[in-house]
Amino acid sequence: MDLTPVVAENQAVGTDPMTSFIGAGPAALHEAANVVAAAPRHAIVDLAQVRLLAPVVPPRMRNFSVYEGHIRNAFAAAIEMRSGRLVSRALQRTGLLAPPRGWYRRPAYYKGNHLSVIGPFDDIVAPGYTQRLDYELELAAVIGTPGRDLTEQDGEAHVFGYTLLNDVSARDVLVGELFSGLGPAKGKDFDTGNVLGPWLATRDEIPDPQALRGEIRVNGQRRAECSTADMYHSVGAMVAEASRGETLVAGEVFGTGCCTWGAGIELKQFLSAGDVVELTLGPLGTQRNRVVA
Repeated sequence: MDLTPVVAENQAVGTDPMTSFIGAGPAALHEAANVVAAAPRHAIVDLAQVRLLAPVVPPRMRNFSVYEGHIRNAFAAAIEMRSGRLVSRALQRTGLLAPPRGWYRRPAYYKGNHLSVIGPFDDIVAPGYTQRLDYELELAAVIGTPGRDLTEQDGEAHVFGYTLLNDVSARDVLVGELFSGLGPAKGKDFDTGNVLGPWLATRDEIPDPQALRGEIRVNGQRRAECSTADMYHSVGAMVAEASRGETLVAGEVFGTGCCTWGAGIELKQFLSAGDVVELTLGPLGTQRNRVVA
């Protein structure tokens, strides 16, 4: 359905329409609901007749990592790929593959590239410098209400809603960057590297963001299942951390991090040109993207 009149009424000059709509708050949502309820049948557009874009064009992106199991699995696989299985298993037994102590105290993140966002059915263009392109299934929170120096208890109230993020990674490059003590840089930062959508569900539609089930399929074959229940830090804690000394703005996207078993590196299986990767996360829908060279 075309909600252009509602969006245009709330849109600031030079901004993304959906970002303006999100920033307009509950009044815009209420108005949109009234428009939908009063719309004639001919105003409803068949989904098959449209191309879905990313549900929001974020003015800023942050990518957290709050799943201990994913970190342990990825570290073990990365060590095995660089130094062999025996070394990896030995390090696992010693406990050296656990996240650093600071990871448990505060949710850590890096700034993502908001200019590399694509829609849920667009092609992923593999950068020519990687031999191990990988997917990452993530729950993403979209900020609705601006705020600064928030508490964990207040943080989630500043979330407008949730969507699905595939944080595409050049895994071989990323591993090298992380082992050098720098990054992520080109392991994460390339065109088409952030897939968003298809749906943006409002916060009331996702009463518990830590109760979502995910599934990954490649070329129609199930690769793995995962869950957001394994988060070590809550969404509220992530929002609070990002807001320390910094004002959050409407439309910001926070990737909460790859779910445990939500990435190919954990299985040592990667993507090649021609592969079709499908990510599903509860009611947030399914992305379907083809990898092209």
